[in-house]
Amino acid sequence: MEAAALGFNKKPTNWNTWWIIMWAVTAPTLVVLAFHIGFLPWVGTALVGFLLPEMISILKRRDSLPPLTHTIRHFLPNWVAFPVIYFALGSVGAQWLDFVSPLRIGLLMGLLGWLTDHFTVTYAGNDPFPYSRRDDQPATDNQPAAA
Repeated sequence: MEAAALGFNKKPTNWNTWWIIMWAVTAPTLVVLAFHIGFLPWVGTALVGFLLPEMISILKRRDSLPPLTHTIRHFLPNWVAFPVIYFALGSVGAQWLDFVSPLRIGLLMGLLGWLTDHFTVTYAGNDPFPYSRRDDQPATDNQPAAA
């Protein structure tokens, strides 16, 4: 099966390759650093590694420098992105709150991310089986329609 069929996309030609590499390095690095440095040093790192490039993306409004959300949306299908983001947030949050098993909480949150995506996608469309609780036979004058 081809990657595009699974929802993975190639880089748009007008996107700056170095900008995309920067996001691919800094976003996971910030998650990993949250387990190895204190909260305040992490905030300083996040200001430089996330907020500064994000503001450049938003303020410049150049199509070649997409914000992180647009980058994630383009390259990762929702069924991958949601669990990974929920896992990262859950495990980092559990680490900061001094929980005993932050990765287990991250896995639980990752499952919640997958379920959120799965049900959101499922509920976004019409019910694929709208008449599954009805008789297949049409109503007649003597027989009311099944409710």
